[in-house]
Amino acid sequence: MPKYRRAETQQIDPYRQQPLPVDRPAAIYYRQSSDAQIGNINTTLQTVDMFERLVRQGWARDSILMIDMDAGISGSKKISERPGLSRLMELIENGEIGLVAAQDVDRFFRDITQIQTNIFIDACKRNHVRVMTQRTVYDFTHPTMGAYDMKNFREEAQAAADYLEYHIRGRLGRSREYLVDQGLWSGRSVAFGYMVDLRQKLPDGSRNPTYKKYVPFEPCAAVVRAYFAIFKRFNRNLKQTWEYIEEHGPFMPENVYELVPDRFKINIIVKHHSIHTGRLMHSYSGLQQMFTNVVYLGHWVKKGVILYYHNHEALVNEDDFMCAFNALSDVDFQGDPNPNYMPQRPFVRHDRAKRGCQPPVYAGLIFSDDVPGAPHRRMYSSYNNINDNYGYELSNLRSQMVFRVKADWLDAAIDRLLLERLEATTLDESAWQSALESTRRDGYGEVRRMENEIRNAERTKLAIMENLKTLQNPEMVRQLQASYEANERTIVRLTAELAELQTGNRQRQSLLDMRPVLEKIIANWQSVPSEHRRELFQALAYHAKVTELDRLNRRMTIHWRDGSTSDFDFRRGAKRVFWSEEELNQMRAMVETGVPQWQIMKTFPDCSWHMIVLRYLYHFGEGSFTRVYQGEKQYPYSACWKDTDEYQAEQSSFQINASLSVSHADPTAPHKYCG
Repeated sequence: MPKYRRAETQQIDPYRQQPLPVDRPAAIYYRQSSDAQIGNINTTLQTVDMFERLVRQGWARDSILMIDMDAGISGSKKISERPGLSRLMELIENGEIGLVAAQDVDRFFRDITQIQTNIFIDACKRNHVRVMTQRTVYDFTHPTMGAYDMKNFREEAQAAADYLEYHIRGRLGRSREYLVDQGLWSGRSVAFGYMVDLRQKLPDGSRNPTYKKYVPFEPCAAVVRAYFAIFKRFNRNLKQTWEYIEEHGPFMPENVYELVPDRFKINIIVKHHSIHTGRLMHSYSGLQQMFTNVVYLGHWVKKGVILYYHNHEALVNEDDFMCAFNALSDVDFQGDPNPNYMPQRPFVRHDRAKRGCQPPVYAGLIFSDDVPGAPHRRMYSSYNNINDNYGYELSNLRSQMVFRVKADWLDAAIDRLLLERLEATTLDESAWQSALESTRRDGYGEVRRMENEIRNAERTKLAIMENLKTLQNPEMVRQLQASYEANERTIVRLTAELAELQTGNRQRQSLLDMRPVLEKIIANWQSVPSEHRRELFQALAYHAKVTELDRLNRRMTIHWRDGSTSDFDFRRGAKRVFWSEEELNQMRAMVETGVPQWQIMKTFPDCSWHMIVLRYLYHFGEGSFTRVYQGEKQYPYSACWKDTDEYQAEQSSFQINASLSVSHADPTAPHKYCG
């Protein structure tokens, strides 16, 4: 018997362009190929004009997102190598936008292999996202025009890649190579301290011998000479030189482009700002490159090879330049070992096996929030060769030490709190389940990340297969095959890691395996190896943070995985070495009011009487200590609290009280020596 059904109504007209998705947010993608192009007319077209166009099309201003992180990044780079395009792909895959706009297709891709282009098209098609340029709107999901739009988008991207490959890198590249081979400026950046002479003829009409060559630009040339002089003054120490320049200068002139004479050109790429003054200066690596750049001797270089010696006027005298060059470059001008290479201070790493102490147990798990602008900054472990000890060291953004904590002190404090936590967790079933649940939640985000990476690798493989069907060039086929095999290896690796996570987080499994013997571990805690204590800490806690309370006192806070915290306060050193202001004032009051000697030593039990006297004289004394102290004194200078009769009497009193408490105990209770 035939079965009938109602005719389906056509939801989309296959012969009409669909309305724009103004009910969903839109994103504008902005990209410039180089830093020099940022701010030109093309920047305005890509940002301001495109934004106003979307507003005229019906989008609300607050529903338009500007993706502008790819300023100065080439369109030939992969999606993963461009932060802006990576962010755009996240928005597309999460369904957060309905349209992405750009000035032209070449803003998205100049990909000659079309792999990245096809990944982008596939993502837009699956998530129903349209692509708008200045000339058209691409709708890859349209029932009749979708395939045509995909074909046009690929052709536009291919044309952009061909233009980059054959015109920019081909014709223009060969022209630039010709100028460089002649010792002339080819349009690229100009070395700091120089300017390019663009006058073909001199004022008298004669030929200009320095046409398109470097000539000194004195406002910046004086800065370069000062840098070399400072480097020499600091005995060729690059770090001290850079820190001095960052604080005291000299800096790049503020109005540097206004000082350039007519028909001369500079093109300076200096981005680092001094943290003290905010003015422009060279970065640490830029300063190192300056001190080894032979262009300042007047030589002309192409791809690391000196083509012409004395091609233009030198900016630095030869003695100053060679002093810096021999301190920083281990090769000479021809690339051979530099026989005059003498670094300022060669670094010799000491053999760890010969160190007299054990390395820190919790290295990499200690953090601090005490550096402004850098919260949750890691405290790195360091070895002090003089004192023969390890420590956890906090440095600021300039790699200068803020404070240091001895590793054995901090490790002992963490061990104590960890042991208390283990005892509490073992006895409390709810705390144990909470610890397991926290480790289970930690692995969820990692699983999601690996699943996304596997899906991206699978899409890349499909895109490569589509390209292999159309390519004829053997070299491009070979490259695509290598890329295909690399993606297969990535998928195998990620699949194995994902399977490991899905079968149970390693930290959670460690807890489950350790619980049956946890009581034995607690009972024999002192014999537990350091690597096992570290594993237990990572299973129960995220990290530890150290805070500087004042000049002497620190606080260590452990952040447990169940959301709770544990604090431990300690001093930076022993009381006999480091005294706080309160302790010094207390000692001064006791001395000047004539408190008996034994009471003062009891207050400061770690110090001998001689040390107390010296401490007072250093901070408050003027002349003889005996003129100030009028209290009862019956012990020598070498004595401390434990050497006094009062200490012995106090200990005897404690023992008597303990015995009395035992004799008055419950007679029915078993004696501690009974079997």
